[in-house]
Amino acid sequence: MNETQAAQLDQAAFQRVWNRVMPQDRPDCPFTLEPPAEAPQAPQAAPAQTVMAPMVRQAEPPQQPPLCLGETSAPELPTLEALLTLITDSFRAYRALSLRAGRTGRRTLLSTLAAAKNQQARRLSAAHFLISGRRFVPQTTAAPAPSSLPLALRERFQAEQRTAQALLSAAQAASDPCLADLYQALAAECRTHAAQLRSWLEDA
Repeated sequence: MNETQAAQLDQAAFQRVWNRVMPQDRPDCPFTLEPPAEAPQAPQAAPAQTVMAPMVRQAEPPQQPPLCLGETSAPELPTLEALLTLITDSFRAYRALSLRAGRTGRRTLLSTLAAAKNQQARRLSAAHFLISGRRFVPQTTAAPAPSSLPLALRERFQAEQRTAQALLSAAQAASDPCLADLYQALAAECRTHAAQLRSWLEDA
C-alpha cells in the first residue's frame, strides 16, 4: 500500500468517526469537513466608454443696431438734400405769394403755409447736420409764379402733392428709421397743405 492509498483510508476513517461525534445537522457546530463553497464572482462590469461632451457653440454677441441719424446714414444725404431743396423752394414761393396777396385772408393762408414750409426745412436741415456734421444751404432759383393768384395757388396745390409723393418714396427707400419717420410725417403735412389750398380755392 502506498502513501496515497493510506492517506485516503485514514481520511475515510476520520470522516466516519467525526460524523458520529459531531453530526452535520447541528446548527451550533462551527466546523465542517467540506471545503467552503466559493462565492460566485460578480460579473465584471464592461469598461466604461468615454462619453464626449457635446461641443457648445458660443453665442455670438448681439449686433448693435445702426445709429439713428448717425454717420452710417451718410448714403442718405443726396436724397435728403434734394428734399430739402424742394421744400425750401416751396417756402420761398409761399413767401413771395404772401407779399402779392396784400392784407387779405389770402395773405394769412400763404403766410401760414410759408411758416410751415420753413419749419419743415429746419427739420430736414437738422437731420442733415446730425448725419454729416455740416450745414447744407440749398441753392434754389424759384421759378416766376403765374400772374394770377388762383393759378399760382393751383400750382402750389400740385407741388404739395408731388412733394408728398417724393417724401413717401424716400421713406420707403430709407434705411435709417428716423429719416423714414421724418419723411412720413412731412408727407402727411404736405397732404394737409394741399387740402388747405383746395379748400380755399373751393370757397374763393
